[in-house]
Amino acid sequence: MNNSNRKFLVFSLQDSLYALDVADVAEVADPPQMWPIPLAPAYYAGVLSFHGDIVAAMILSRFLGLRQQHQPGKIVVLRQEVASLAFLVDSIIRIACEEEVSFSSPPDSVFAQSTLTIIEGTAIQLDLKKLMCALENDMQGANQGQ
Repeated sequence: MNNSNRKFLVFSLQDSLYALDVADVAEVADPPQMWPIPLAPAYYAGVLSFHGDIVAAMILSRFLGLRQQHQPGKIVVLRQEVASLAFLVDSIIRIACEEEVSFSSPPDSVFAQSTLTIIEGTAIQLDLKKLMCALENDMQGANQGQ
C-alpha cells in the first residue's frame, strides 16, 4: 500500500483516542456473542466466531492498564494475517486519511508507534507487533506456570 494512501481507524478507550492502520483491520462491528476462555488472563473477554474462524476477543482497555468504566461498544477484528484477535473498544470515532493527520513521536508507552494529531485531538497509534509480542510472552508465562 502506498504510504500517501494510508488511513487510520480512530477509536476511544476511556477518555483517550487510539488508532490502528486500516490495513490491519478486517471489520468493525457490534460485539457478538462470545464464549469464555478457561484460565485465560482477565483481559480476554472470550472467543467469537468471525466468518467461521475462531477469534480471541480482548478488552483492550484492560490490557493497556486503563480503568474499565463501562461495557465496550464496538469490536475491531484484525485481519487474519495480523492475528486471530479482536479488540473490544468503547467507540469508533472515524477513519482519518493520512492527509488529515499530523504525526509526531510516540508518547512514553510500550505499545505506541506514533502520535497522530487530528481534528478530534491526539490519538496514539498502537504498535501491533509490540502488542502481539507482549501477548505471546504473557501466554508463554501462563503456560509455564501451569
